[in-house]
Amino acid sequence: MALHQAGRLMEADGYYRQVLDNNPKNKDALRLRGALAYQIGRPEAAAELLAAARKADPKNPEVLTLLGLSLEGSGNPEGAEQAYRKALSLAPKSPEIWNNLGALLRETDRLEKAAEAFGRAVVLKPDYVEAYQNLGATLFRMGKLEAALAAFETGLNVSPDDLDMRLNYGVVLSAAGRMDDAIECFDHILEKAPGDPDTLTNMVGALMRMEELDRAEEIAREALSAAPESPGAMANLAMVLSAGRHFDEAEPLFQDALRAAPDFADVWGNYANMLNAADRLEEAGVAYERARKLAPGDARHAFQLGLWHLNTGDLEKGWRLYESGFDAGERVTVPAPKLPRWDGSPVPGKRILLVPEQGLGDEIRNLSCLPDVIDVAGEGTQIILGCDARLEGLVNRSFPSVQTVPRDAVASVKADLGCPVASLPGLFRNDLADFPEKAGYLKADPARVAALEEVLVELGRGIKVGIAWRSGLMRLRSRDALSDIAQWAPVFDVPGVQFVNLQYGDVAAELAGRPVANVPGLDLLNDLEGAAALTHSCDLVINMGTSVGDMAGALGVPCWTLLRKPEWITLGSEGHPFYPRTEVFWRMPDEDWAAVLHRVAERLDVIKRRWQG
Repeated sequence: MALHQAGRLMEADGYYRQVLDNNPKNKDALRLRGALAYQIGRPEAAAELLAAARKADPKNPEVLTLLGLSLEGSGNPEGAEQAYRKALSLAPKSPEIWNNLGALLRETDRLEKAAEAFGRAVVLKPDYVEAYQNLGATLFRMGKLEAALAAFETGLNVSPDDLDMRLNYGVVLSAAGRMDDAIECFDHILEKAPGDPDTLTNMVGALMRMEELDRAEEIAREALSAAPESPGAMANLAMVLSAGRHFDEAEPLFQDALRAAPDFADVWGNYANMLNAADRLEEAGVAYERARKLAPGDARHAFQLGLWHLNTGDLEKGWRLYESGFDAGERVTVPAPKLPRWDGSPVPGKRILLVPEQGLGDEIRNLSCLPDVIDVAGEGTQIILGCDARLEGLVNRSFPSVQTVPRDAVASVKADLGCPVASLPGLFRNDLADFPEKAGYLKADPARVAALEEVLVELGRGIKVGIAWRSGLMRLRSRDALSDIAQWAPVFDVPGVQFVNLQYGDVAAELAGRPVANVPGLDLLNDLEGAAALTHSCDLVINMGTSVGDMAGALGVPCWTLLRKPEWITLGSEGHPFYPRTEVFWRMPDEDWAAVLHRVAERLDVIKRRWQG
C-alpha cells in the first residue's frame, strides 16, 4: 500500500500478487490490486479482481464502486449500473457513488436521471466541485441553460480558480446569448492561462455569434499560433475567414485540418459551408455527406445537408432533412401544445393548429401554403393559425375561414393536430411544378391602398419604386450580406423614377439628401397593414431578400430581390418559386454589391423607358 500510494505501481502490484499467491481470497489484496489495475488502464483485469473481491467482501460499497468503474471502462454499462446501485443500497449518502452513477447515466443518454444523481451528490456534499461540473454539463446538454448556469455559478463559488469549470460556464453563457458575459469569462481564463487553445477557440465562437469578425479573426490567429498543429485551431480560423468570404485563404486551412484529422465531422461540415458559399455546390454536397456519415446522430449535419438538397432542387430530400432543424436548434417554434403532427391528409371536422416559427419574412413566405391547407383539410375542418400579431389583419382579410391567434396565445389553443408553419412546404411543394403560377395570396386593405396611391401621385410622374436596402439589424457580419444605401447611388441616378422608402426602422439619417420619399406618419415596422398598402401601391419593389421582398411577393407586386448566390430559398432555380413576380439579381461569389446595383440601375432604366412608352 505504501508503494501504491507513492506511485510505484509495478512494485506494488508485485507485492499484491505475492499476497494473493499465498491467500487468493484476501479481500484487501483483491480490492487494492483491482484498483491498481483500473488505475493503469486495464479495466477487464480490474473487473475480474474486483468481482472476486466482492465475493470475499459483499457488503463493502468501495469494492462495488470500483467494480462499477471497471465494468464501465470495459464496455459493460449494464453491469456497472448494477454495481453502483448495489453500492448505493449499502451507502446511500455517498456523494462519490451518486456522482459515478450520474456519469454513467449521462453517457447512456439518460440525462434527466443523470441530473438527479448529480443533484443528490451536491446536496450530500455542497463543496463537491466535480459534481457541480457534471451537473452543469448535463443540464446544458438537456437545453436547460439557466439551470446549467446556476450549477456552474455555485461550483465557482466553491472553487473560483477552477478554470475548466469557468470555461464551461463561458460556453453556456455564449449559448444563452449573454455574449458580453461570455467574453468576460474567457478573458478571465486567459489572464490565468494565456494562450489556452480551448478558451481561445470558444472565444472565437462567441465573437462569431456577435458578428465581430475582425476580432474573431485576431483571436483565431492567436489560437493557431498557440497550437499550430491543432486541427481545431486551423478549422476555427478557416471558419472565420470563410464567414468574411476570404475563401482563398480559408480553403487551405480547412484542407490542412482535414489531413490532420480526417474523421473530424465538424470540420467537414464547416468546409462544406465554405464550398457552398463559394457556389461550388457539387463539392459541398460531398463534404456535407461526409460530415453526416461521420456523425450520423448530429442533427446539424443532417440539417445542412437538407439545405444543400433544397439548394440543388431536390425538394423531397431537402424538406425531409429540413425537419432535423428542430433537433439542431436551427428551427424553434413558439410555445405550443403537444399535438399529433398533421401529415397533410384530409381531416374533416378536426382542428389543425399551424404553429409559427422563425422570422417575419419566413412566416409570410410559408403562408403561401395556406390555400393548400384549406383545400386539403376537408369540409368542417377548423384551421387555426398562430402568427405575428402584426399580420392578423392581412391574414383575416385574405383567408376569412382561417382563425388567427397571436404568437403569445398559441400555447393555450385547443386543437386535435398541429404542424409547424415552415413544415408546410414539405407537404405541398416537393417539386417546382407544385408551386402555383398565380402571384399573390395576401390582400392589402383597399381603403389604405387608395389613400396611399393618392400620396404617391403627389410625388409626380414616373414609375414608383419602393426600396429596402438592408434588414433591421446591420451588424459587422451583415455588411457583406446586405447593402449600404450609399451603394445605391447608380440606382438613384436613373431619371424618371420616383423612389419610395419601404425600409422599416429609423432611417431619416440614411435618407437625408437622397431622392427617396418617406411617407410621414407611417410606421413600417409595426403597422404592417400600412406597409402592405404602401407596397401594393408601388409599381416595383427592390430589396435585399428581406421581409420587404416577402411582403411584395405575397401581395403579387413585381419585385427585384438581390441575393448572394447561392441561396437555398430559391430551391435551385434562377427565380423565386414562392413568388412568381419576383426576379432575382444574383451577386456571384467574386462580385461586390456595387456590380449588382449597377446591373439593377441599367435594368431599371430599361423598365422605366418601357413604362413611359
